[in-house]
Amino acid sequence: MTPGLPRWAKIWLLWTLFGLITAVQTHYRASMGENPFTWWQSVTAEVSFAWIWAVLTPIVLALATRFPLNRPHWWRNVALHLTAAVALGILSKALWDATMLPLLFPAKRLETLDAVLRMALLSLDYGVLQYGIVLLSQIARDYLKRAERDRLRATQLEVELARAQLQALKMQLHPHFLFNTLNTISELVHSDPGTAERMVIRLSEFLRLTLDHMGIPEVPLMVEIDFLKRYLEIEQIRFEERLQVTWEVDAAALYGRVPNLVLQPIVENALKHGLSQISGIGTLLIRAKSGGGRLLLKVIDNGPGVPQKGTIRIKEGVGLANTRRRLDQVYGADHILSFSNAASGGFEVTIELPLRLSP
Repeated sequence: MTPGLPRWAKIWLLWTLFGLITAVQTHYRASMGENPFTWWQSVTAEVSFAWIWAVLTPIVLALATRFPLNRPHWWRNVALHLTAAVALGILSKALWDATMLPLLFPAKRLETLDAVLRMALLSLDYGVLQYGIVLLSQIARDYLKRAERDRLRATQLEVELARAQLQALKMQLHPHFLFNTLNTISELVHSDPGTAERMVIRLSEFLRLTLDHMGIPEVPLMVEIDFLKRYLEIEQIRFEERLQVTWEVDAAALYGRVPNLVLQPIVENALKHGLSQISGIGTLLIRAKSGGGRLLLKVIDNGPGVPQKGTIRIKEGVGLANTRRRLDQVYGADHILSFSNAASGGFEVTIELPLRLSP
């Protein structure tokens, strides 16, 4: 049925179709008897009767809405609908017998009101059936609408919950980074005030950039790299000459969208558990490439890695645990977050995501 049709037109079209179908049945059934009907009589008789029910249908729909069968005291509504079915069944047949019967079958014309009522009562079962068809159609329609409304509400709640969880994780992540940086600054305030001042300036720039993207779940990789460079500027002040950062980023990967601040906690983990554990120069390789509809991110350090005995395990702190949960929220099972010792030594973290290009 065309969605743009008004309700009354849909009702008339449906009842007309019903009348045409029953006209075919009536014609062939009558053709087997002693008094066969012409096609014009069959179609006119059944369609006209269906049109009477098209007029009565809004009454049935109103009663179905006003007295639903799924409410407390439903038995009272059932009794009301049975009463209405009997009344409208008698009315529909009486109207047809008084108007269409003399036109189509003059020999069967009913002369008295008693005859009209008697014939209406004899065909009452058919009228009740018509009422039941309309009532059940409305009940089914209401059920489907409620089911769709509940499904949409559940989907909206899931989206709102996921958004709230993501926001909570990000709010937990920001203080985690902030407290670590402030602790470093507090250690430098007395021993190296100039370095502490530079770190405060870099931290202010980083937080300003973060606030500019507050509430944005995904950003282009180029923006994420900009975040990361601001963060590493702060860490390079702390590590001085002992930190070297290498970037291997494909140009095609720069427009892929990633969760906001997804790399910072991984790099922070590499600095804390990897590079800070060695006395020499620490190297950090950040790699990004795209291909086959996927975006591959790697963070590799030259720290001590983890023992080779048994299964590699790493204790996930707030940053890494939040990263895993954020990826689960955004991508479900369509992502990979893995840890392993790097082939060249050190530790390697890999993130694989579906490639979603920014406009």
